[in-house]
Amino acid sequence: MESHPTRKLGLFLLESILYPGEEKNLHVFEPRYKEMVANCLAENIPFVIMRGSERHIREIGCVADIVQILAQYEDGRVDIAVEGLYRVQILRIDRRKLYHQGVVAEYQDTHQTTSVPNRERLIAQHIKLLEIAGRTVDPQFYNSNDPISWMIGRNCGLTLDQRQQLLEMQSEDERIEFLIHYLREFIPVVTEKWEVRKKIMSNGHFKDFPPPR
Repeated sequence: MESHPTRKLGLFLLESILYPGEEKNLHVFEPRYKEMVANCLAENIPFVIMRGSERHIREIGCVADIVQILAQYEDGRVDIAVEGLYRVQILRIDRRKLYHQGVVAEYQDTHQTTSVPNRERLIAQHIKLLEIAGRTVDPQFYNSNDPISWMIGRNCGLTLDQRQQLLEMQSEDERIEFLIHYLREFIPVVTEKWEVRKKIMSNGHFKDFPPPR
């Protein structure tokens, strides 16, 4: 596994969470973040998406690489597409710039093996959830070298707190067990309550999956 050195990166504080391998579109309008993104583009460096605010910043976030400029405006606002690279832990915050910077270290898993039966069980649960939401997906879609927990975690209706909890777990087995337990409780709710079912079909939780056939 590639290792990433400790470095200082800009911090984008959002009530949102980015996972490794996840793509997200951002509308950048605050002066501090317009400056940060401009610097990142000029120096060809990423930044870190952290869940937080001025009063409270979470310790674990994800490095975001700018993969595309979607739109630029005369007042400096910009729409960008980013992709999550790897998780980091904040060691120290530097507040001397308009935007916060963090000295960050890579936040790695401490346990590398994965239970194949649990992985297959989670995939089966997720396919069932997609079917309830009116989606169909080829099981081959799950054949990826990336941890399955990140792909399913961003597409199963987790709350922000649950997404942060998943982000901070340090083994794929732990993340898979967390998602299995979550889906065991969530699927019956979705099945029985039509309003919940309509919500998950329309709020973007399944944006990475193909449209209904």
